[in-house]
Amino acid sequence: MSLTHLGWNALWLYSLGISLLGVFGIYLGQKTRARSLQLLKQVEMEKKRADKLANFVIPIGLALSVQNELNTLLEKILMEAKTLSLADGGTLYLMTPEKTLRFVMVHNDSLKIAMGGTSGKEVTLAPLNLYDAAGSPNHANIATSCALDAKSIAIADVYSAKGFDFSGTKAFDQRMNYRTVSVLCVPLKNTDKTVIGVLQLINPQAPETKAIIPFDEHLCQMMDLLGLLAAAALSSYLKTKQLTDQIAELKIQIDEAKKERQVAEITDSDYFKSLQSRAREMRAKVKGQNS
Repeated sequence: MSLTHLGWNALWLYSLGISLLGVFGIYLGQKTRARSLQLLKQVEMEKKRADKLANFVIPIGLALSVQNELNTLLEKILMEAKTLSLADGGTLYLMTPEKTLRFVMVHNDSLKIAMGGTSGKEVTLAPLNLYDAAGSPNHANIATSCALDAKSIAIADVYSAKGFDFSGTKAFDQRMNYRTVSVLCVPLKNTDKTVIGVLQLINPQAPETKAIIPFDEHLCQMMDLLGLLAAAALSSYLKTKQLTDQIAELKIQIDEAKKERQVAEITDSDYFKSLQSRAREMRAKVKGQNS
């Protein structure tokens, strides 16, 4: 092969290489732009979430300091958690002295369920036991496991999840013609790091398609922050209730002591003793006449 042919072949290969690099560069550029747009979209969504959370937390924080209607505030917290996460349903549990999780509020948009809170409808669901009869911790239930470990738990699909017993959830789905997919449980911890409740959300929806999606990491962190606010409200509720119960018990004790003192004053009086003497005399006369 002549030098001329070699030169032309080298030039052709060089041109081909340049062309391939150009095409590859365009491809990488398109991927980079697509990735950049995706990241920008994610950042914008997180910014909107953060703005919504801030616009909610500040008024609620102020309301907690001046309002006593904690039931209403707790309902607002649950509903705001649903709104921020675009969740279809939400449940608020409260820890009891018997080591159970009591249903305080239950909401589901698709099923039009509203129990507890200001709904006027009592929650009739049985509480969840944190321990079985033998005293073993109940890690089979996602809500009780969340409370026991004091850690948030996110499940992408309950029908393929391992390690938890969702038989109750599946039975509910079948009975209500529903489909529970993704679940997030957030422990509500007071300032002593003691779990006093659990916030549970189900089935967040994509804003554009309304398709059910998993709870993403950023949303889980945001719900943790909201959980701190809910815990503050619950702690205040528990302290208020405990104080109210103590005052009611003290009032009962005071009333009982007052009654006993009044009875003692009456029975020790000369007038009462005189009545007792007359009553004995009358009984003796009646007994003598009958005999």
